[in-house]
Amino acid sequence: SRGPLLGLVPGVRAAHEEAKFGRGCLKLMSLKQPVTQKRLTNIAIVKLKSHGKRFEIACYKNKVLNWRDGIEKDLNEVIQTDTVFENVSKGIVAKEKDLVQVFGTKDTEEICRRILKNGELQVSDREREVHLETLFRDIVQIVVERCVHAQTRRQLTAPTVENALRACGYSVQPDHAAKKQALKAIELLCTELPESFARAKMRLRIACPVALHDAVRQQLVETAKATVEKERSDAATGVHEFTFVCDPRHYRELDRLATATYAGSNVVLEIVTATVLAENDDVSSNLEEASTAKRSTTVSGPPGAPPATTEGQAEAAPGTKPTKPSGAAATSTEAAPSRQAPARGMRCSTCSTELEDAAQYRIHCRSEWHNFNLKRKVKSLPPVSEEDFAEISLDVREGFIAVE
Repeated sequence: SRGPLLGLVPGVRAAHEEAKFGRGCLKLMSLKQPVTQKRLTNIAIVKLKSHGKRFEIACYKNKVLNWRDGIEKDLNEVIQTDTVFENVSKGIVAKEKDLVQVFGTKDTEEICRRILKNGELQVSDREREVHLETLFRDIVQIVVERCVHAQTRRQLTAPTVENALRACGYSVQPDHAAKKQALKAIELLCTELPESFARAKMRLRIACPVALHDAVRQQLVETAKATVEKERSDAATGVHEFTFVCDPRHYRELDRLATATYAGSNVVLEIVTATVLAENDDVSSNLEEASTAKRSTTVSGPPGAPPATTEGQAEAAPGTKPTKPSGAAATSTEAAPSRQAPARGMRCSTCSTELEDAAQYRIHCRSEWHNFNLKRKVKSLPPVSEEDFAEISLDVREGFIAVE
């Protein structure tokens, strides 16, 4: 019974419990003494070595980085205790004379602030992984804001930038700021993938006195390689304004122009748009220029290559005289050089056809002809022309799509 057991002396009671429940169960029932000790669990340790001494403080996880970034202001929300240790895991408290020698004060809160600022943070693998992932997302966001597609001049998407950075082998440095690493990432992408990535231009406005109009314009065009979009003069105030587009790397030169070169001359520089994106008309023209340049390169061929033969014109055999086409063939052949194919903006590889602009391309992709050729492409069949598709009866077409 438990009644007599309560009256036993501690040694006899322990022996009685060990005989009844076993030694392992007795260890589970033992008390942790002293009961006043403070167990530090789930902590992050910040270390600082100075003057041959080591100092450590116990902090909450994920709070140290918030403190250093300025997000968290309350010190009590960062440190678990204001006690400064020589070794947190062993519970060895730092000596007061060592604190005075190294920090010059006995104020533990001030010492904790210095250790938080200059100390080395010991984090787990999971925390390091989360920090790197967060830093990588910040870098990608900055790249998205400052880069555009090289051909369309449209804004890029975050998944596109992420895949490109991983393909280029870009690695994140945990000790560097996101903005600094983003600038290096932009340089890497523009170098490795120049056909897809380009630094977005800035739209600026500079105001100057009318007397400095010519000098400022010359600086914009020659030094900053700027493209002036609009000029406006105000006769009442005597101020002339330039609205222009330039590369962001020339911004410091323009800022020195306004603040140093023409200091005191009422020259003011302001940012209108940090990232200039192309409109729909600009996208169509850019695609048209790129397509035209590609076609001209294909037709002309590399240097030293023989000129391409026109359709219906066979090469003359060695030692024979080429025959001259007669009749309508001669007329069409002679008139061919005078006709030039109209410039096209986009091309559908599935249907082997060219469209005028992006709007026509989107309409084409939703057409039944395009969907019909997509089905044929999946089955490794050649595409049909728009005329042949029109001749196919409705029942055969639907049967091909639905059955085959």
